[in-house]
Amino acid sequence: MAHSLTFFPFVGAVIGAVICLLNCISPFNTLPVAVRIILSILVPLIITGGFHVDGFMDTEDAMNSYAPKEKKLEILKDAHIGAFAVISLVKWLLTYSAAITTIFLSDKFSYRVVVILGMTFVISRGLSGLTSLLFEKAKKDGMLYEETKNKQTGTIAALVIQLIIASAAVVYMNVLYGVVVIISFGLYTLYYRYKVNKEFGGVTGDTAGFFLTTAEVVSTVMLAIATLVV
Repeated sequence: MAHSLTFFPFVGAVIGAVICLLNCISPFNTLPVAVRIILSILVPLIITGGFHVDGFMDTEDAMNSYAPKEKKLEILKDAHIGAFAVISLVKWLLTYSAAITTIFLSDKFSYRVVVILGMTFVISRGLSGLTSLLFEKAKKDGMLYEETKNKQTGTIAALVIQLIIASAAVVYMNVLYGVVVIISFGLYTLYYRYKVNKEFGGVTGDTAGFFLTTAEVVSTVMLAIATLVV
C-alpha cells in the first residue's frame, strides 16, 4: 500500500484511453454524438466504481455543515450521506456534462482535443497523489496517514515524472489548450490546499477524492471554454 500512489496515474491513463477509443477509433466514433457524450461521462465512474465520488460527497457534507474543524472531521467518517452531498453531486455532474457536451459539439472538436481530455485523468491522479504525500495531514491516523507517513522520495519522483509526461502530451496536442488545462490544474491545486487547511486543518483520504473529482470538472470546464473562445 505504501507505494500504491505510484500507479495512481495509470488508472487515469486507462480511463483516458477508453475515452479516446470511443471518440477516435472506428466503429465507436460513428456512434451518435449524444451516445458518445453519455458514455464518456460514465467511463470514469464505471472503471473506478465511483470510489472517489464517495470522498467528494463526504467532504461536501462536512464543508457545508459550517461546524468546527473537529466536527467536520467526524462528519467525514460518517458512513451516511446528507442532502448537501447529493445536491453537490448533482451540481458537479451537471457542470461536467455541460462541459463535455460543449467540447464534443464544438467545431474545434478533434482527436487532439479528445487526447487532452483523456490526459486530464492522468494529471488529476498525479496531483492527487502528490498533494496526499506533500500537504499537511488533517489527522494522525487513518488510511491516508498510514500510507503517506513515511518518506517516499521514489513515489514522489515517479508521480512528478508522470505529471511532466502528461503535461508535455497535452501541450503537444495543442499548445494553447494544453497550457489552459495545466494552469487550471495548478491554480485549483493551490485553492484546494487553502480550502482543506481552512476547513479541516489538512488533507484526508476523503478530501483526496474531493480534489480528484472537482479538479477534473474544473479542468474540463476550462478546456470547454477554450474551445469556444479560441
